[in-house]
This record gives sequence, C-alpha cells and structure tokens, in this order.
Amino acid sequence: MIKILTITFSISVSIADTIANFFRGPGQFLRDILMSIDLTIAKLLFILYFLAIAYWVYNLPKSEVTMDDKKNGKEINLRPFALVAMGAMIIIYLIF
Repeated sequence: MIKILTITFSISVSIADTIANFFRGPGQFLRDILMSIDLTIAKLLFILYFLAIAYWVYNLPKSEVTMDDKKNGKEINLRPFALVAMGAMIIIYLIF
C-alpha cells in the first residue's frame, strides 16, 4: 500500500513540475512587466479603482441597494455600508 502511495505521489509531483515548467516562461515575463511598475503608480491605480466603484455604488438606483428585512418588514439601505467599506479601503491604500 505504501509503495502505491509513493508511486502515485511521485507521478503527481512529476505532473505538477511539468505544468510549472510550462508556465514558468510566461509567468516570468509577466513578473518582469509588473515589477517595472512603480509602487506609487500601482497604489494610485487601486485608489482610482476604489473611487470609481464608490462613485458607481453612490449612483445606483435605490431599488438596487435596498433589501427587505423578512423579520420586521423594514427596508434596509445597503449603500452606506458599501460606501464605508470603499472608504476604508481607500484610506488603507492612502496610509500604507
């Protein structure tokens, strides 16, 4: 039984190594491109991305951001929670 598991494990490792070698070239190429981007530019892009999402959430129609609470029949507006989450992410990216 242990011999079968050992053979299965070694075959699995060989297959994984083959797949990893196949993607090593393109992965290194992408890594080189992404490493050439300055960190402040990357942070700015993420901040702009989160600002765009916050703007989109702010402009959604009310019917898209409200939910009915089944227990007490009240309508819950989810927009403030989404905007606070986006604001927190923007602040985190601005600080760090």
